[in-house]
Amino acid sequence: MDRNLAIGVDIGGSHVSSAVIDLRNGSIIGEPQSVEIAHTASAEEIFSAWTTDLRLTINQGCKDVRQVGMAFPGPFDYEKGISHMEHKFVSIKGLEVGRILQDRMLEFPGLEFRFVNDAGAFALGESNFGAAKGMGKVLVLTLGTGLGSGFIEDNKVVRTGGYVPEGGEVWNLPFEDGIADEAFSTRWVVKRWKELTGQDVPGARDVAIRCGFDENARRLFTEFGSRLAEFTIPLLKNFGCSNVLLGGNISRNLNNFADAMQRRYGQGGMSVTVKASTLLDRAAMFGAASLFA
Repeated sequence: MDRNLAIGVDIGGSHVSSAVIDLRNGSIIGEPQSVEIAHTASAEEIFSAWTTDLRLTINQGCKDVRQVGMAFPGPFDYEKGISHMEHKFVSIKGLEVGRILQDRMLEFPGLEFRFVNDAGAFALGESNFGAAKGMGKVLVLTLGTGLGSGFIEDNKVVRTGGYVPEGGEVWNLPFEDGIADEAFSTRWVVKRWKELTGQDVPGARDVAIRCGFDENARRLFTEFGSRLAEFTIPLLKNFGCSNVLLGGNISRNLNNFADAMQRRYGQGGMSVTVKASTLLDRAAMFGAASLFA
């Protein structure tokens, strides 16, 4: 077994993706693999797809790799590898994922599985190998269909203590008239665009492409950036941190709201470094693999 290599697995609602990562330099060995499987499938179908993906990754990457990190959404017992989800992957609720995968992949003896929250994995990936490398302390937020978060210190996820919200999660924190998940997700962008223009759009990208010629689009992203900075100021102060890294689909439009964020930070007397993800969709795989770093 090569301890310098680990497989990073990203479990999504419609697919599983994995890659062999060299923990020394963050390079991918071979090609990342992906297999489609719906979270509504039976347990047999889900485990079959996951083992198929792992076999493909091992066989074309490195047959000596035995360390497997898996990024899962919650609720999930990350110590024991047991899903408690009721909105996704219902058919595997209560099952020991690592043990079942070991039993189904006996041709690769000694497989070791570790588990991490998907948002935490994204944060770890960027901290170890991406845009947040060398930052020390960093607040990582994923902005997309929902709001994910990870508080990173010395390349470790901080989930407890008085310096971060419970579990390191911010999606359910109050903001304005609701919670942060509603305020900093695609749903807000779509809703706000409708309020400003009376028009429907599928997502943030459709608004972003209008920023060059549409004042409403510029206004929307200015509001988004200013509100995001306002929301994160107390989080950063409590954590003793001046670095923010943004991932998710909305982060790809950071150039449209970065100035608004910086103005609001300045008004709050803070100097904050804001960066966008460089690993993008692969960050969770890198982060899951880094559980063995």
